[in-house]
Amino acid sequence: MAVTSKTDICNLASDLLSGATIADIDNPSSADEELYARWYDHCRKKALREHPWNFAAKRIILAASSTTPVFGSTVAFPLPADFMRFITIQTEEGRQYSTEEYYLENGSILLTRDSGGATQMRLRYVYDIEDVTKFDAMFVDYLAHTIAVSLAFKITESNTSVQRVEQLKKQQGAIARAVSGQERPPTRIVRSKNRALRLSSSGSNVSHRIVF
Repeated sequence: MAVTSKTDICNLASDLLSGATIADIDNPSSADEELYARWYDHCRKKALREHPWNFAAKRIILAASSTTPVFGSTVAFPLPADFMRFITIQTEEGRQYSTEEYYLENGSILLTRDSGGATQMRLRYVYDIEDVTKFDAMFVDYLAHTIAVSLAFKITESNTSVQRVEQLKKQQGAIARAVSGQERPPTRIVRSKNRALRLSSSGSNVSHRIVF
């Protein structure tokens, strides 16, 4: 049977715990259904935050805020409402920022002092995807394991069961992240001449490093 709903994923989690069948977490009518309804969305967001999943990747061009940060940066770019995790950020010209050139604070990306008057930023990110029919099959399995770990002791009252599903989650997570990583090409980071000289004190015009 295809997994097409939140309730389907919760039933996979319940199976891992030898639990009862969950009829509907949107309209819970039992204690177990209320429990899964309470934990589902938290676990979904947690699982999305744990890896730059390809199926949940999204692109957007951010506009600079009209409000300048008080200190430490010359420009801020407010994050989209559905932002979950960085993948990459680029300049208007397509040069990818290195991790030394930005930081996340209070719902915005802030650049370091040498922002060069940037007014736009290209962001690739993991978004807050809710449509189960668009989930990768391996993510579905990983999310079910994440939910099962969160509810294992509450439902089974057994430390052995907790340890068992934690180990299963660890194994499934390693496989899912490896497959997602293999399907994403390496990214080349190109630093600006001035930035590279300050960081490495070398005489080259640009520096490169490959990130997987």
